[in-house]
Amino acid sequence: MSHTIEIDASEHPVASVTVYQQRAEVVRDFTVELEAGQSEVQIIKLPTCMDESSLRVDGLGNAVIFDVIYEEVSPDLNIPKASSDKVAALETQESSLTRELKVLSSQTTVLDDFSRTLSAKDVKPAQLVEFMGILQEKGMDLEEKVEKVSKQLKEVRDEIARERNGQVPSEEARKLATKVTVVVLAEQAGQAELIVKYVVSNADWQPLYDLRATVDSSSKSANTTSISLNYRASITQTTGEDWKDVNLVLSTSSPLTGAEIPTLWPQRIGRAYAFRSVGGTRRRRSRMAKEAYSIPAMPMGRLAMPEGGGGIYDALEESTDDFVYGAAPPPPLMSARMTEAVDGAISANFHIEGKSSIPSDDAAHKVAIAVLDLTAKLEWIAVPRLNTSAFLQCQITNSSAYVLLRGPSNVFLDGSFVAKSSIPYATPQDIFSCSVGVDPSIRITYPPVSKKTRIQPAGGFLSSSKLDATLFTQRISLKNARQSDVKLLVRDLVPVSEEQKFKVVVIEPSNLDSAKAGEEVKVSPEVFCYWARKDWHVTDKGTVSAGSLSKKLYKSSQSDVPDGQVEWVVSLGPGKDIEFTLSWEVTAPQGEQWIVR
Repeated sequence: MSHTIEIDASEHPVASVTVYQQRAEVVRDFTVELEAGQSEVQIIKLPTCMDESSLRVDGLGNAVIFDVIYEEVSPDLNIPKASSDKVAALETQESSLTRELKVLSSQTTVLDDFSRTLSAKDVKPAQLVEFMGILQEKGMDLEEKVEKVSKQLKEVRDEIARERNGQVPSEEARKLATKVTVVVLAEQAGQAELIVKYVVSNADWQPLYDLRATVDSSSKSANTTSISLNYRASITQTTGEDWKDVNLVLSTSSPLTGAEIPTLWPQRIGRAYAFRSVGGTRRRRSRMAKEAYSIPAMPMGRLAMPEGGGGIYDALEESTDDFVYGAAPPPPLMSARMTEAVDGAISANFHIEGKSSIPSDDAAHKVAIAVLDLTAKLEWIAVPRLNTSAFLQCQITNSSAYVLLRGPSNVFLDGSFVAKSSIPYATPQDIFSCSVGVDPSIRITYPPVSKKTRIQPAGGFLSSSKLDATLFTQRISLKNARQSDVKLLVRDLVPVSEEQKFKVVVIEPSNLDSAKAGEEVKVSPEVFCYWARKDWHVTDKGTVSAGSLSKKLYKSSQSDVPDGQVEWVVSLGPGKDIEFTLSWEVTAPQGEQWIVR
């Protein structure tokens, strides 16, 4: 005879959890006392959001695992005993009132039937009058009793309905409505350990950062600085299980990534035919078997999974075919439990030091991953046409062993909170940028552009046509209030003509008009400028916008055609100020109106 052992999972702690993006793998240990022969270990109150195909059972001990059965059960109603007793009493009262109402109805029927049997020829007038009085009195009495009992019966039934409506599963019970049965055969009685692993949804983690930068005012150059990056994680979960004092691992991998290499199908070109849709959109989706699976007998200590199972990746793989195919290796196992980054073939895992507690409350719980000391090059960038502030940007090299995921960052400059920014995805040795807000020590003056219009000959000795020539002059003034050198990138625009009859010529800086895109033009010992390439774009190793001082981050096509954006690189000494000018002339046929869009 099979021996049954029931284990309430909610009464046993979780051993460890690996949290992925929108998923988590949970590991539980259960110690059981087995009798000689076959035993059924029923583990109840497991998460409803468990992925059935991810279920794995391992064991330690001299026994054989024959089968693992997954079952979705009805959640406990959690009805208090007082409530059950009250419903029983109300049901008894309902039966009594129903019987009483039935008796009263019978009496009314008898009285009514008897009145129909009377005939005027059989009774005297005095007797008839007397009977009519009795009939009226008795009939009214029965009517009042029927009305009273009917009202009482309705109240009792309403009360029963209210009590029964309250007997619904709680939210917690609905989240823990999975049962796993492990069939085990032991040669002799003794203690054994079952290790149950499964993947759940309704769990997620997101990175958070605090970036602290310091600009050393005592240093001769402020172009480099040290960065302290506080790398944290915000974890939320509503699986129904409280993860209390668990070994926590955070993974950067995504379990939803397919493991199969996509296949290219041939394309054929043929004659086009008009067609009309005759039905709705057909959707194809992955589906997984929802039935208990048998596991071949194996010594405890091996995974109780169907042959070919691939753990978390196999369980969560999606396909556009009708069935799920293929498998990928399980997530990489960690060799130690501490705050360190461990690289796998396609991911990195972070072991959180000590024990962590993450309740199932949908609240954000923060844990520390690491504090990274990085170096950065500082860049001051200004676009005074739009904003007369100098924006400080860091070009940071991820010299750590950690993979940085994209996430929000609080930025602190010289100990003060200055901005909210974001950290991009960056693997070790990647270079990325992060804006650290406005630097008030760099003062920029950008007065309104001046405009002068004159009429000039169109050209040619015999030509009588004339041109309207408009000269625009824009002054830009900079002042460095810091006690260190600053290199500033300033951006501005010169309009570009879209029609041949309108011409734009840059007057100042001289030689800029004839320069190619990217070709440096010296303005003064402290300033040079160039046309920005319109096709500059960021490589995989950087995320800064075009025109960064770190041009080595960029790739470019062979196009040297300027697109109107001028960039100055200005070297400003401590306390120094400088002014430079951008001027251009627009010529058009006399009387021809033009606009800048």
